[in-house]
Amino acid sequence: MNIENDKISGRQLGRLVFYDYFALTTLLLPGILAKAVGMDGFFALAAGCGAGFCLLLLILAQIGQMRREGQDYHQYLLERFGTLLTVVILAVYLLTAIFGAAYGLRLLCDIARQYLIRETSVWLILAVLSALAVYGLCNGMESRGRMYEILFWFVLLPLLVLFFLAAQNVEPDRFVPVFRAEGLQLLKNSYLVFAFLTGSTFLPMLTEGVSSHADVSRVLKQGFVFSVCVNLVLFLLLAGIFGVPTVATMEEAALTLTAMVKVPGGFLERQDALLCGIWLVSVFAFVENALYYAVWCMKKIGRKPVRRWYLPVAGLTVYGLAACMYRSARLTSWLARIYARIGVPILIGIVLVAWIMSVWKKGTIPGRDHPAAWKNSKSKERKHTMLSREKSACREEKR
Repeated sequence: MNIENDKISGRQLGRLVFYDYFALTTLLLPGILAKAVGMDGFFALAAGCGAGFCLLLLILAQIGQMRREGQDYHQYLLERFGTLLTVVILAVYLLTAIFGAAYGLRLLCDIARQYLIRETSVWLILAVLSALAVYGLCNGMESRGRMYEILFWFVLLPLLVLFFLAAQNVEPDRFVPVFRAEGLQLLKNSYLVFAFLTGSTFLPMLTEGVSSHADVSRVLKQGFVFSVCVNLVLFLLLAGIFGVPTVATMEEAALTLTAMVKVPGGFLERQDALLCGIWLVSVFAFVENALYYAVWCMKKIGRKPVRRWYLPVAGLTVYGLAACMYRSARLTSWLARIYARIGVPILIGIVLVAWIMSVWKKGTIPGRDHPAAWKNSKSKERKHTMLSREKSACREEKR
């Protein structure tokens, strides 16, 4: 582990990014998928996670190239898109990150009011949470890496206990019927799962804060695969305990599961509040990560003299948007549709175009080399043809 150099290790990176894949997916996807496609939501979840893993592999290839060339993500984009397009791309990243942070903050406020402090004002809760997120980012990347490395075990161990206790109440008969959803409907919901996992497109922004000796690829793959396994197991537990029709009516089924599970011995009066701490920590980490991405984009777009104001400005923006989203379900739904229908394709398009340009630059596109290499090969072919003709002419003369 690095000390006092504002860098985090590979292990810390993996545990920091784990929350991006775990927090919202486990809270929201079970109810959404059960309502849309029933038990086939398990297969939609698996397919969407598979597509998300393919995206992660593409991102890791970009990160590997950046680290080999000693670039940060801003330099990587400038080299491929130029100044103007890079500013537009960073603006898209900025808006997406602000939406993600505000949505997570709204969800976190909802959980806190439901399980911990029911009579407290929404404005006060959102203000305190926003201030804590800003304060956490002020302490730097190294401090955040150490904190979430420790908190990871306070999430993992209660989660394993929850799964173990809940598994005793599973009724396998509730896993049927399956294969009832239409292909197009299953595809739409797989895309929805994939949309929750496109946070991978922000990972290159973290490379400048990671130790140069860290095995980034391995830890990010491990964090993603572990979160996928948790999501699949959680969906089966919820379906096996409550039944798919009941899960479809729940907004946050995972939190309902914490209230249903009883710790043996009865020595915990509010074990539901203790177990919901799993998602309190996870969603807050998600919010903090999204706020970090937003501030990173603002720094790369803006001017250096005013960079010290970016963090509080981003915090106030997220606070205001989260408050509006909490008060207006229609606004939340509208922004979510924009993200799924417009934001996700743009983010994937940026990654694909950057990857194609990188491959073209190297001259490794299958069936076609780099233009310069192609010209060289053509000239070599011409020279070879001319030599062959000269040799043939000499042979004819000798005859």
